[in-house]
Amino acid sequence: MTSAPAKTRLVIIGRKPVFRYVTASITLLNRGCKEIELVARGRNIPLCVDTVELLRNSFRKDLRVKDISIWSEDFEVDGKPRRISYMRIVVEQP
Repeated sequence: MTSAPAKTRLVIIGRKPVFRYVTASITLLNRGCKEIELVARGRNIPLCVDTVELLRNSFRKDLRVKDISIWSEDFEVDGKPRRISYMRIVVEQP
């Protein structure tokens, strides 16, 4: 028999209002997830940070930021080099 998968879930931050992502995160936490990964890219990175801060300061005071990672990828659009940044924040509850 295989072991159960880790209780890590992903929330991809996009262009919706911040409370949509807060609600999605709270729902995952209430369903028993111990860790949540929030991932954003480009102009949505500040929204990801706002989501985590709202979770920690207003809704779940026991949440802890476990890991923050940033990276970027290079690609070409119409023959011009572009770089897009990414951010991943992992929060956990005890």
